Amino acid sequence: MTVWGFNHFIMNEEFAKIGINSFKQNLSSLPVWDTDKFSTNLIAHPYHGGLYFNAARSNGMSFWKSVPFTLGGSLMWEYFMENELPSVNDLFATTFGGMELGEITFRLSDLFIDNRSSGGERIGREILVTCISPVRGINRLITGESWKRSLSKGRMLPSVPVYFSLYTGLRFLAEQERSKDGELSMVLGFNLAYNDQYSESQNDHYRPYEWFVLNGSVDLFSSQPLMTQLNAIGILWGKNVKNTKNSSLTAGIFQHFDFYDSQIKNKEKQKVAPYRISEAVAFGGGILYLRKLTDTHPMEIRSSFYANAIILGGSLTDHYFYDEKDYNLGSGYSVKTYTNLTYKKKISFDIQSENYHIFTWKGNNPDGTGKIHKSSQGDIGNSRLIIFSTRLSYIFNKKWNISISNRFFTRYTHYKYYEDTIYSTNDGMLTAGYTL
Repeated sequence: MTVWGFNHFIMNEEFAKIGINSFKQNLSSLPVWDTDKFSTNLIAHPYHGGLYFNAARSNGMSFWKSVPFTLGGSLMWEYFMENELPSVNDLFATTFGGMELGEITFRLSDLFIDNRSSGGERIGREILVTCISPVRGINRLITGESWKRSLSKGRMLPSVPVYFSLYTGLRFLAEQERSKDGELSMVLGFNLAYNDQYSESQNDHYRPYEWFVLNGSVDLFSSQPLMTQLNAIGILWGKNVKNTKNSSLTAGIFQHFDFYDSQIKNKEKQKVAPYRISEAVAFGGGILYLRKLTDTHPMEIRSSFYANAIILGGSLTDHYFYDEKDYNLGSGYSVKTYTNLTYKKKISFDIQSENYHIFTWKGNNPDGTGKIHKSSQGDIGNSRLIIFSTRLSYIFNKKWNISISNRFFTRYTHYKYYEDTIYSTNDGMLTAGYTL
């Protein structure tokens, strides 16, 4: 009701003008593929789902018991809180994307709760909890936990090590064949690892999200989208196959959330998106490996491999443009590999590759009239985005680091009714970071 009230009374959005007629219309219709913009469908809706998830989670529900609340919240919104037909892609993105972002924000908010504190420290902690998980902050206000003091911290989860790094610097993005026409921007980003999957003290099995990683970045002072990247990988079930002093191997089932967006000027000086990809709902298997090469540990090798089924994803299209939609929705698969070499905890080198392949199976069929079919995933075909990146970092004073990185983005899009498209872009970044 709060979100709807904001849309209706503050933003005066047409879709928020609901009533008996909109209820009847929605309840008598099957879900369709909507035409909202890329960031709305594949970032905002998963975040909204996380609010529903946290409503249950912060009231004592377990991870799996909170999922039906997320689905129920999505159904409630799609059928009663908008005067537009219910959206099938929103039901998937809100429920399963919300399940991932919801559990991540719940666990992160738990880190700041300390019912023993008081005064300015307590106020600061409660503000942080509310910023990370708004519904949990509201529930703490309703129950009075926001100001009640106790002898214990009052957290719902056990303490685990958390590694959080912030970085900022310069980013240069350009087409590979037109590097002089690229664009410079200021980048702000973070890398977060919740728990240490390589620890010798870990149990044999993992429960949902006892380990996850979260990375994101925004671009400032440029024509780039504000949110250019958000990645999350969380373990749903895992087993430590091997865990010794010098090596560790973990296998498991993981949930993935990935979002990449971009913008650049083409030869005609028009702003276009060279690549855009998302896997809002993706699950698959993976392995995590650590090897310390000698007893004195001067060198560490960390590697991971993932193969996923993408239930719902989005990819850039060159032809389908309807309302705010300029991308295709679909399903497919992704494969990711990551390797890190660290020498004496001073020099770090990373190699990473990501391969996303999304198929649009309910697409637009041009019939010569120029008519665009509204309830469509986009253009019939498939799109692949391959990302290959390297990064070299130097760590000093155990906290500060300086890094130089390079990424190559190659998009292959095959259309049933149009010519295929190949687009290559690369970026370079020089950043300085600090690990908390």
